[in-house]
Amino acid sequence: MPYFQDIRVFYDLLTGVFDALMEDPQIRQRALDSKLLVRFVYRNPEGEFWVDCRGDEVKVYPGGPGEEMNPDAVMSMELDTAHRFWCGQLNLLGALSSGEIEAQGSMPRLLKMLPVIKPAYDIYKGLLREKGLEDLIVEEEEED
Repeated sequence: MPYFQDIRVFYDLLTGVFDALMEDPQIRQRALDSKLLVRFVYRNPEGEFWVDCRGDEVKVYPGGPGEEMNPDAVMSMELDTAHRFWCGQLNLLGALSSGEIEAQGSMPRLLKMLPVIKPAYDIYKGLLREKGLEDLIVEEEEED
């Protein structure tokens, strides 16, 4: 059974994560310096989440930007995989090499952002607790 039945719950969490991350001037500047437009495509339930770091502020588009854009990178995965990542319990490089996450585009630039978003794991888990969803927190890497 998937962690989320409704993609909008995940969108709300992820928007909260990015709002909190952008309050840190160093993280915000590092994101803006990347000049990346990234599209995350989710399955089960279906959805997408875009992060646009190309302007003067980082913008997020839960569900898509509403206009045609050409992303620098696209990452596709099960929503449960994304959830495990944001809980800090997914080895991203392992998931990429195993095909659990499919990636296209500028992965080296995107992977450079990983150290910057480490604080997001605690923010995400804090938001789950705040919203009464603490039972969804993944505490340790699941074995295959």
